[in-house]
Amino acid sequence: MTGDGARSSLHGRAGDLERLGARELPFLAQADVRMARSEEDPLPPFLPLEPNTWVAWVGRDVLWLGPDEWLVLDDTETTDPREVAAELTTLLSGTHHSVVDVSANRTVLELRGDDRHELLSTGCGLDLHPRSWQDGMCAQTLLARVPVLLQERSGATRVFVRPSYGEWLLAWLLDAAGMPA
Repeated sequence: MTGDGARSSLHGRAGDLERLGARELPFLAQADVRMARSEEDPLPPFLPLEPNTWVAWVGRDVLWLGPDEWLVLDDTETTDPREVAAELTTLLSGTHHSVVDVSANRTVLELRGDDRHELLSTGCGLDLHPRSWQDGMCAQTLLARVPVLLQERSGATRVFVRPSYGEWLLAWLLDAAGMPA
């Protein structure tokens, strides 16, 4: 949920994003969950345990970031991030955990099109060929030397990037696709 007059880091760049077959998903509610595995505090079943995967859970995506860290995001533009964090805090009450609203930490680009993996591969060290990179996967990596989080969804790849890198990464993507900025 955004305040009046809030602008994303790529405000006004919808035309450039469209040329790439992309769109920005600004202001998604995002909460970082930290919780260690223990006998006393078993992990709740909605947290994916397989590295570099994500699962859908009650209309939200839960991305594995590390052995004790997950990103929970809500695609609904009107969802108040504080509500997501409060819901998770209540759900995890009685366990040793941390829930932090990190919604302002990243903007999200969603790339579509059959050539998106080839485009991303020009600046990313991950093997994004469909034989190894499929729907349900996510990974923290570098894209054009910028720290990003990639999430593979059916027919789309999401690129989570810090807002301060948004303009630069868009310019890089346009250049890598052979399109003038």
